[in-house]
Amino acid sequence: MLTTVTKRHVPKLHWRDMTPSEKRKSIPIIERLALSHIVVAAIPLDGSVSSERARRKCLELLLPVLEYEYGVNRLVLEARESHQDDRDLDFARGIRSRHIIETLRVDFKPGNEDARLWIPDQVLGALGDTRNGTMDFSPMVASLDFRTVDLRTS
Repeated sequence: MLTTVTKRHVPKLHWRDMTPSEKRKSIPIIERLALSHIVVAAIPLDGSVSSERARRKCLELLLPVLEYEYGVNRLVLEARESHQDDRDLDFARGIRSRHIIETLRVDFKPGNEDARLWIPDQVLGALGDTRNGTMDFSPMVASLDFRTVDLRTS
């Protein structure tokens, strides 16, 4: 359904590349799917901490929440560079060995192969636009399970 949002041929949707009209089309499609959305954000992201460290801290919170609160046993992330995916897998194995998660498996898939991988980008984009006043997606934003990881600690 998300492939109908834009008339341009694009391999995948990127919120930052979409027009306001396309954004207003994508969010209602996602809302009709009646999915639970969880957003984990690292704060503050002021450049003093690497984006990879912020990603690991977010995954450290996200993975157990998905497994224990949402009953997820497999998480498919959008593939990045292979060395980045390898680091994410090593990280997931590490938190599994520390019994932070037990059964959750992490896999990767290229974003252009599965439109479901576009949904996090769209949800986070709607959250960002609503928070900064660019556009208003308040109903969707209000339904998010929003959690933060403070990068100033640990």
